Amino acid sequence: MNAVSEEKQLQLLLQGVDIPPCPAVLIALDAELKKDAPDQRDIVRLVSKDVALSGQLMRIANSPAFSGGHKLTSILQALNVLGTQQIFNLLVSQLMKAALSDSSGISMDRFWESSAQTANLSAELARRLRCVRPDVAYTFGLFHDCGIPLIMKRFPQCREVLAEANATEELKFTEVEDRALGTNHAVVGYFLARRWHLPDFVAEGILHHHDYSVLANPGRVSDDARGLIAICVLAEHIIRLHNQGDGEHEWAKAASAACQYFQLSLGAVDDLIEDMLEWLA
Repeated sequence: MNAVSEEKQLQLLLQGVDIPPCPAVLIALDAELKKDAPDQRDIVRLVSKDVALSGQLMRIANSPAFSGGHKLTSILQALNVLGTQQIFNLLVSQLMKAALSDSSGISMDRFWESSAQTANLSAELARRLRCVRPDVAYTFGLFHDCGIPLIMKRFPQCREVLAEANATEELKFTEVEDRALGTNHAVVGYFLARRWHLPDFVAEGILHHHDYSVLANPGRVSDDARGLIAICVLAEHIIRLHNQGDGEHEWAKAASAACQYFQLSLGAVDDLIEDMLEWLA
């Protein structure tokens, strides 16, 4: 199957889910970043136009995941320390949170808190395992489930379907969604990532993040996407152990392939899990 026909088949799976348009500031920033010589002054001007947005950006830039203990005091300084792509990704996170907020009264606070926790732990795992850049792992941890708020808006029964998918031992998570809804959050998240100009390997990782067979099969997806998938499923497992004291079926499905990808034994990964639980505590 060629890329065009595969894309058309994926679009059929959207099942009427509405993908919000990319905000104008991101379109302008993406255009500037694609220039041969992006102008830092124009980037700072674009980011600074929205005072609330730039304030949120500085708050995140000064978090332990990014600042390294050094206080950043301006957008230009954050740009020099974090880089243009990471600034773009942080802006996406704030704008996407606003765009995906639900007007029907369903609170998504827990979802975003969980995403932030996964992002921070993914960055730390990436630092220790050295298979992907920590800032990229953070981005993926934040966005990998971005399709969930959209399918929750589209399908009233979505919470029950997601709970069933979480509990299944035999099927892929997304197979449960496909049977009940005719689509799944990975496909929806993929199109959202594409429309909002996230890096191609991030969109690719979002599409395949419940298909752990890609971890043991180099060539099916990019190496960057494989690394992000492996780190993210491990991070979510550790967070579940930390918050609830028990694991979940996703890690049982992924463990063998993830260990193969990391080139570590299951015992070595178990030791890493213990270290990360202490780090979280």
